[in-house]
Parts: sequence; structure tokens; C-alpha cells
Amino acid sequence: FVTITDRLARFSKIAGEMVPHGKIEEAIHTVLESSETLCVITAVPDEKKGERLVLLMTREVDVTWLIGKLGDQGLPNLWIPKKEHIFKVDVLPVLGTGKIDLKGVKNKALTLVSGEQV
Repeated sequence: FVTITDRLARFSKIAGEMVPHGKIEEAIHTVLESSETLCVITAVPDEKKGERLVLLMTREVDVTWLIGKLGDQGLPNLWIPKKEHIFKVDVLPVLGTGKIDLKGVKNKALTLVSGEQV
């Protein structure tokens, strides 16, 4: 038997619109002028819109400046995480293969959003 417990796609469905995580991460790396992985986008449940974006970053940045620059990149407002959903973390969860651990990222985001310590 196969049991599907979660969606690990790199998209979120917010207010009926599919939001691609990769495009947002790409825009952030362009703004920060970095080729290394500094951030990852994930989504957590939201009662009103279905899901909401959460950004985990390993670099300290001025959140207001970043949000403004993402708007300048042409991203729709729906694709830009809210200020209160952008978190600085020491490290991003990775798998043994070196790839981003999407389930670990989501769990960390849920913990941060709920206000618990990570």
C-alpha cells in the first residue's frame, strides 16, 4: 500500500494560484547576487488562503529591503513572503546527498511560525 502524507512539490497553492518556489528562490539569489544556496521557500497551512509562504535564510538581510527588491524583480505580491514569515536560520536542512531536505525545511518552518524554538 502507498499512503500519501504530504505534497513535496516545489509549488504552493495560495488563494487558488500556483506559486513556484524555485522562481522566488531564484529572484532572491539574484537580488543578493549569490550563486550559493542561501535560502529556501516552503509553505505552511493558512486558514484563509490555503497556504502561506515561509522563507528560511542563512544570511542576515534587511527584510524590508529584500521585500522591496523582490517587488522590483517583478514578482507578484502573492509570491513575496510576508515580513513576519522570513526567518534567519543557522543552516538549512540537507539530506545525505547534499540536496535540500524539503520535509525538514517544512518542519522547521512550522516550528518557527508557531513560535517555538528550533
